[in-house]
Amino acid sequence: MRSVQRSIAGLLFVVAGSASAAGCSDDGSTAAVPPSTKAVVASTTTSVRPEATTGDTVAVPETAGPEPTGVPGLDAADPFCSAWAVYSGTLQAIGVGGAFGGLTNAEVARLELLASPALSDAVGGIGNRWPSDLVSERTPVLADLIGPYNRRAAKAMDALRAAGVSDDELAQLRVVWLDALRTRSGEDPVITVAPLGGELEAKVQAAALAFDGSVTPFADDPSLQVGSVTTPLTDAYLAEHCPDLASSGVGDTI
Repeated sequence: MRSVQRSIAGLLFVVAGSASAAGCSDDGSTAAVPPSTKAVVASTTTSVRPEATTGDTVAVPETAGPEPTGVPGLDAADPFCSAWAVYSGTLQAIGVGGAFGGLTNAEVARLELLASPALSDAVGGIGNRWPSDLVSERTPVLADLIGPYNRRAAKAMDALRAAGVSDDELAQLRVVWLDALRTRSGEDPVITVAPLGGELEAKVQAAALAFDGSVTPFADDPSLQVGSVTTPLTDAYLAEHCPDLASSGVGDTI
């Protein structure tokens, strides 16, 4: 995957390739995974120090520090960049969790429900802060690239409300999900979300079962296959103006 911002299409490309490689490999090799799910691999750069007694030198391995936690760009000064970080980070968390975390469809649906208020807010923030330089791509991005995910998030919130989740509880889910994005570990394919209160958790579980039963699973939803949507100006803008996002691949083309 070279671009998270090109919605989950780039992620699913890697997921499909990784699953295929894992299924066909007989040599025990590990399939490639997105950067956010890679375990830290210790570097083997060597330093040389004098040996106290012989004057010889010995190679001393230096290991890399732990991978930084949290989705890059959430606290960007530019609200457009920070909203895009929530959007892209959310899609990656759901997609990677479903592909590599061993989650059932109902468990992925629960992640979608937990994320839906924050995702909806992020899409609104992107639209409300749309740069004038990108006016020609506003409709393709908001309607065709981001739109399918926003519409799915709206269905998720409808399921939450149908299960009795109040507006105050939706606000609580926003906070819980944003906190999870801020502390997300790149070593764990399944994002860690703080426990909900018993009553709210019961509502979310009921909503997740209903949502899973009525909506095509996230990874199989054909409306989310948006890799053919081309937005070169937006890609370039994100790469140039949102450095934290660029560091995680947002703004690249697939």
